[in-house]
Amino acid sequence: MWIAVAVVAAAVVGVVAWWFRRDSAGGEAWAEAERAGEWASLLGAEAGAAFMEGLRAYHDAGGALRVEGERGVLTTYEPPRLISLHLLADAFAARGDAAMHDPQGTVATLLEQLAAAERPGVLHLRAGWLEGEVDGLDAAGFAGAVGGLLGGTGEAALGALQVPVPGDRVSHVNGTPLKPVTKDGEVRTGASNTMMLDLARVLDLYREERDKRPDAAAEALLREIVPRLIASGGPGLTWAKPPTDEELRAVLGGSPELR
Repeated sequence: MWIAVAVVAAAVVGVVAWWFRRDSAGGEAWAEAERAGEWASLLGAEAGAAFMEGLRAYHDAGGALRVEGERGVLTTYEPPRLISLHLLADAFAARGDAAMHDPQGTVATLLEQLAAAERPGVLHLRAGWLEGEVDGLDAAGFAGAVGGLLGGTGEAALGALQVPVPGDRVSHVNGTPLKPVTKDGEVRTGASNTMMLDLARVLDLYREERDKRPDAAAEALLREIVPRLIASGGPGLTWAKPPTDEELRAVLGGSPELR
């Protein structure tokens, strides 16, 4: 379970913004983390600073990371993984004083443990997922075609697609509603979630369906395969945090998969 830790999110957002404004070897790759998302509510100000320091130290030591704070997604490259910041921050908070005394070691241990196997919040990706073309689409073209169906952002080199899903739910800590806050201190009207999709798994399903229907248009095949994969819940798909029915419907649109 992802255990919520009582805290005021605004304080963490301030710490994250301050930390990432400093110079670092990560350069612009770290800029997105200034817009800390709802996952920051899992950490207090002190733990938030330690968590970010652990991530930075891990990155600077050669374990390349990309932190997309607003989406709640962390990307690793060796091996290629997408990891929920909600999951990682929750695990860091659960380590208590041990994490505070050794944030770099804690982050390294958690990344190794959490990324070892796919689970809710962890998506494994396949290096070299599409070499050449399929039906005239190279990796960038295939990623763009899938992203176009969902309104998501495909990363062809990594073989991943992220779909931000706006939401209106409000987190509660100890019975008190916690309003997400932007880095500028403005209260958001609704939290958001992010669906993460492994394009290699989509490609596998596409090729299976293509063998059965050699004359079907590429778009028609994708319009059947992708909603089916989303509705099934994977493998090949996960979320930054468990999706609500409304969030699933928002992604699937008019698809009959949830009916």
